[in-house]
Amino acid sequence: MIEFSQLYYLITIVDNGFNLTRSSKILHVSQPALSKSISDLEFRQSVKIFNRKKGRIIGLTRIGGKLVKNAREVYSEYEKMMEELQNIASERKGTVKIGIAPVIISTVFCDALVKFIHDNPGIKLKIIEKGAYELQEMLILGKLDIAVLVSPVTFSSIDEHIIYENSVAVWFNKNHRFHKMKGDIPLKEIGKEEIVTLDNSFMVTFQLKKLFVQNNIQPDFFLQTGSWDLILNMCQKTNLIGIIAAPIGGNYVGKNIEHKNIEPFFPWKISLCTLKDIQRNSAINYTKNWFFDYFNMKNNRLHMESNKRPIFNQAYNN
Repeated sequence: MIEFSQLYYLITIVDNGFNLTRSSKILHVSQPALSKSISDLEFRQSVKIFNRKKGRIIGLTRIGGKLVKNAREVYSEYEKMMEELQNIASERKGTVKIGIAPVIISTVFCDALVKFIHDNPGIKLKIIEKGAYELQEMLILGKLDIAVLVSPVTFSSIDEHIIYENSVAVWFNKNHRFHKMKGDIPLKEIGKEEIVTLDNSFMVTFQLKKLFVQNNIQPDFFLQTGSWDLILNMCQKTNLIGIIAAPIGGNYVGKNIEHKNIEPFFPWKISLCTLKDIQRNSAINYTKNWFFDYFNMKNNRLHMESNKRPIFNQAYNN
C-alpha cells in the first residue's frame, strides 16, 4: 500500500528538479530518510519510479510519470477536502454586524435571533438598530455586513431578498368612524383624518407620503414619532388614526383599538440585504443564508397550513 506521505514526497522531488537536498529541506525530513522512503516504495510495489545515473535521480520512468500524474490528482482532491473542512469549521465562528430597524426586530426578527444565537454560539452578532436610510448608508460604507430593511431599498448597489410579507394598516379605536366601515379603508378617507405615524427615518413613512402624492391627497400629519407604542396609545385614547405595519399590533396590549388594511393595498415587505459584487467571509455568508433559510421554511410552513402555494421557493444565491 502506498502511503499518502510518499505521494507528496514524489511530487515534491519532481517539482524541485529531482534535487533531494532541496526537497528534504522543504519536506522537513532528512535526505537519507527521503531516499529510503522512495526506495522502500519502489521495492514494495516492484516498480522503478526514477531513472538514476551514478546513484543520482535524473528523471522519471514511464511508470513513474503516470504515478506522479495520479499523485497530483489525489493530492489536489485532498487539498479541496481540507479547504472545505476548514470552511465548514470557520463559517460558524466570527463576528457579524447586522443592522435591523427597531420595528422589524421587535415584530419579525425576535424569534429568529433567539434561535440563531442558541444554535450558533461561535458567531457573535453585533446588532445595530437604526432607521432604514441610516442602515442603508452604513451597509454601503462597509459598517454593516447585513441589513434587514423594508423593501424596496433605495440604492442600486444593495442586493435584497424578501424574507417576510405583510401589510401596512390604519389603526383606530372602536369609537372611530372607521370601525363601522366594511372592508379596507380607502386612502382618500384616511386623508381626511388627523394622522399619527412614524418619523421620516422610516421607509414606511417615505412610502406612505409617496402614495398620498400619487393619489393627489394632502394628508394632515398630526404627529410623527419614532415610537410605535406612542402611536397606538394615541389612537386608543383619542380620535387620531395611526398608520404603521399590521404585525406591530402583536406587541400591543391595548383592547380598545383595531386595524384594517388600506385601499389600495399597502404591502410591508422585509428584505435581507447585502452589498452586490463583494467578497464576504464564510461567517457572513453562513449567517445570511441561515436567516434566509429560517424565514423560507417558516413562510412555506405557514402557506402549507393555509393550503396556499408557497411564495418562497427559490434558492438563495451567495
